[in-house]
Amino acid sequence: MLKVTKFGGSSMADAGQYKKVRDILLSDPERRVAVVSAAGKRHSKDHKITDLLYLCHAHTQYGVACDPVFEMITSRYLEIRDELGIQLDLESDFAELKKRLDAKQVSQDEMASRGEYFSAKLMAAFLGFEFIDAADWVYFNIDGTVDTEKSYAALSAKAKGKCVVIPGFYGVMPDGSIRTFSRGGSDITGALAAAALDADVYENWTDVSGILMADPRL
Repeated sequence: MLKVTKFGGSSMADAGQYKKVRDILLSDPERRVAVVSAAGKRHSKDHKITDLLYLCHAHTQYGVACDPVFEMITSRYLEIRDELGIQLDLESDFAELKKRLDAKQVSQDEMASRGEYFSAKLMAAFLGFEFIDAADWVYFNIDGTVDTEKSYAALSAKAKGKCVVIPGFYGVMPDGSIRTFSRGGSDITGALAAAALDADVYENWTDVSGILMADPRL
């Protein structure tokens, strides 16, 4: 049995939530693949990391310094890392990203994708799982559709029989540039991963208890 699991932004918001996700994954040895979102809000007045990343990119496009916003992003991930006692050098990644951002070498899609990227890097290190970058297996066609055949084959080769963490929300275009799905697209990544690995179950976790009912015609 193989279960692919997906955890949204509120489940990745802080160190306490990371511990909950770890407990869920380690409680069932069949949960060997986790797809994660960027850090969400910790409270009602907080910011989603993805929103801050979009804001940061917009600042630089108009020649406005984004240092305070970038600091909010970095401090959130470093805080999670340090509170969990994870040994992982994120400072170098953030410094390189900031350097490229200031030089206007980072597209909006790539910038937005970094929330999922850092979440997955941290969660993989926390769990002792292998990190697989979405850019190494989610392949877009030139028209923006997913090349499922190529994508499935790539993930199957990389993840078969392993315990892995994958960032949701993005993939790579034929020219090597990062492309994101629409907002909420980590759910798509999870579904693609489940299909690629022929999973028995795809679990989409949320930290909010309850059942959502809606008119299926909407």
